[in-house]
Amino acid sequence: MKAWISDIFRAEGFNGGEAELVADSLVDADARSVYSHGIQRVKLYTKRIMSDCINREGCPVIVVDRDATAVVDGDNAMGQTVGKFCMELAIQKARQYGVSFVTARGSNHYGRCAYYTRMALEYDMIGFSATIGGGNLMAPWGGTDSRVGNNPYSYAIPAFNHYPVVLDMAMSVVAKGKVDVASKTHSPIPDTWALDQNGFPTTDAEEALKGSLRPIADYKGSGMAIVIGMLCSVISNGAIGPTLKRVYGDFDGGLNKGQLFMAVDISRMTDVQVFKERMDRQIDFIKASPAAANTEEVYLPGELEYRSFDRQMKDGIVYPVEIIQEIREIAGGFGVAEPEWLKQSGVGQ
Repeated sequence: MKAWISDIFRAEGFNGGEAELVADSLVDADARSVYSHGIQRVKLYTKRIMSDCINREGCPVIVVDRDATAVVDGDNAMGQTVGKFCMELAIQKARQYGVSFVTARGSNHYGRCAYYTRMALEYDMIGFSATIGGGNLMAPWGGTDSRVGNNPYSYAIPAFNHYPVVLDMAMSVVAKGKVDVASKTHSPIPDTWALDQNGFPTTDAEEALKGSLRPIADYKGSGMAIVIGMLCSVISNGAIGPTLKRVYGDFDGGLNKGQLFMAVDISRMTDVQVFKERMDRQIDFIKASPAAANTEEVYLPGELEYRSFDRQMKDGIVYPVEIIQEIREIAGGFGVAEPEWLKQSGVGQ
C-alpha cells in the first residue's frame, strides 16, 4: 500500500523522498486503525496539489533561530515535509539545551500529530506537537458560529516494558476526518459528535459536515482549543481566526497553517532508565484498575493504536472497500498502475 500511495504522489510531481514520507504518514495512521488520517486523505491532498494550493518544490527554512527556540517558514510545502523538518529541529535543540520550542507557519495539513511526537521517543525524549485545525470547525463556548479550529495536539512519553504513552487528540469530540469516513461509507455517527447547521445534535454525517463539530468537555475543550491555536499561529504568524482557511473548502492558495513542536531531553533531569521504570510502575498501577462493565481492560493513551499496528503489520491492514475504490480511481487518473496484490485480491472488481 505504501508504495502505491507513494507512486501517486510522485505522479503528482513530488520527489521520491517526499512522496514516501507522505505515504508513510498516511499508511502508518491506517495501520494504527486511525483511518480518519490515513489514505482517505489522498483525495483531499490530490485536490489541493492539483489546484496549486501546495508548493511541490517547497523547502522549509528557519527564519528565527535563538537558543532553544526557532520559527520556521514552511514555504507552503506538504505538511509532512514541514512537520518532519520542525520535529527534527526540536530534537536537535533539545539535545543542546534540554528543551525546545519550534513553531512554524506556511505549512499544510500534516496528518496525525503523533507521527511527529513519536520521533522524539527514538532519542529517549518526550515529544509534543500541535497544529491549527483544518478551518474554524467549532463555535467558541457560548457562541453560535464557528470561529475556532479543533486544534489537535499530541504528547509522546517513553516507557520501558510497556508501550510508550502517546496521547493524540483534537479538541472536538472527534476529528472531522472521522465524520468524512462515515460520510463516505454511508454510516451513521453518534449524536455526540457534531451539530447540524441549526445547532442540533445529528447522527447524519452529511448534515454534520454542513454544521460544526462539538468540543470535548464543553467549555474546557473550547478553552483548550483557543489556547492551542494561539500557541501554534500567533507567534509564527500562521493563519488563525479570520485568516484560517478551510482545508476542504478553500482552494485559492496555501493554508499557512501554524504548528508547534517541542522536545524534552529526559536525561537532563533524571536517569532515563529509572524514568522509564517509574513510567512502567505508573502504567501498571493504572491498568490494574478493575474493568468497568462491558469493558475488557483499561488502556493507556496510544495503547490501542500500538496493538493495532502490531496486529496489522502481521496480518495486513483492513481497509473499507470504498476507500480502496477511491484510491484506485485517483491512481488511474494519473496512470499509476494498480499493485499486483490488489489485482489478486479481487477487491472492488
